[in-house]
Amino acid sequence: MANFDYSKRLDSLKKRRQEDGGLIQKSQYDTYEMLKESYEELKESATIKYVIGAMNPVDLKYTNNTIKEGERIKNQLSKLEDNGFNVEFRYQGSVTNNTHIRAHSDIDVLTLHAGFHSLESPQKPSYPYAGDPVKDLCELREECYSILSSAFPTADIDNSGAKSIGLQGGSLRRKVDVVPSNWYNTNLYAQTGAEYHRGVMVLDYHNKKRLTNTPFYHNKLLDDKDLYTAANYKKMVRLLKTLKADSDVKINLSSYDIAALMYHQDNASYLVGQSPLLLITQSLSFLKNVYDNSEYREGLLVPDKSRAIFERATLHDLKLMILELDNVAQDIRNDLSVSGNTIYKEIIA
Repeated sequence: MANFDYSKRLDSLKKRRQEDGGLIQKSQYDTYEMLKESYEELKESATIKYVIGAMNPVDLKYTNNTIKEGERIKNQLSKLEDNGFNVEFRYQGSVTNNTHIRAHSDIDVLTLHAGFHSLESPQKPSYPYAGDPVKDLCELREECYSILSSAFPTADIDNSGAKSIGLQGGSLRRKVDVVPSNWYNTNLYAQTGAEYHRGVMVLDYHNKKRLTNTPFYHNKLLDDKDLYTAANYKKMVRLLKTLKADSDVKINLSSYDIAALMYHQDNASYLVGQSPLLLITQSLSFLKNVYDNSEYREGLLVPDKSRAIFERATLHDLKLMILELDNVAQDIRNDLSVSGNTIYKEIIA
């Protein structure tokens, strides 16, 4: 007997990955039809369909719909310029690095005060900023809230968060978080001039301080890892995030920490050719080694090396994640043995 009800999980997967019940309009005049993804067409067991589907990226049209909602917010916040604010906008979050697993994924709109920027030590400003950055960011946030409240009167606008203003509902098809911030020019950015080396300082409105983050460098590192692993790194990140979402137990590993963990798996072990199921056993072996080897585990850093992964992630939650993946691996092996196949079976979807 399988460890999980994969028919139920396939249903959850489809609902998570598609919107409007997966209905798409063939043309302006035609009737609607149900969107079917490639994994649904596989002549495989429900277990294997579930795993392959979970590995695949969300359909681009849903991702583009998320970006469109972000653009709507940006268009309204462009009114900040009329009120004396010099601002720039960037996106951050799992949608921007293609590790999201939901059609209705939310997106962060970094709203950057371009009137000043911060420098990583030992850089020194040629012309020190005479204003108060925290005060200026607080004023920016308050003006953002005022503009958004007027522009989206039927939306649920949550201004209680420390780092962002959350918007959802009303005419919005996605949750969007507006994140007041300013540019942070790292030493790497000073050397290369590449924007992915440029960081941001995010306002903590509650504590009246700023927090440093490097979302673009994080994305660049994830993209490079995916390139070196034939796009299999992000497949495993999506699979683990899906297992977390479908688990009957709460697994408190953040999406960020899942991506960080799998970043440390050896590139060669991701190169499985046309045998995607082999990724599961390779990653299971890697995660078990992380769990068993405390010295190795405690030395693991997030991709941009800003902190240790297990500064926030816990051994308990890693164990829960391993159990989920191990159960899926057992079910796949059982399915394959019935048909006389092995984990090396070639599958294209």
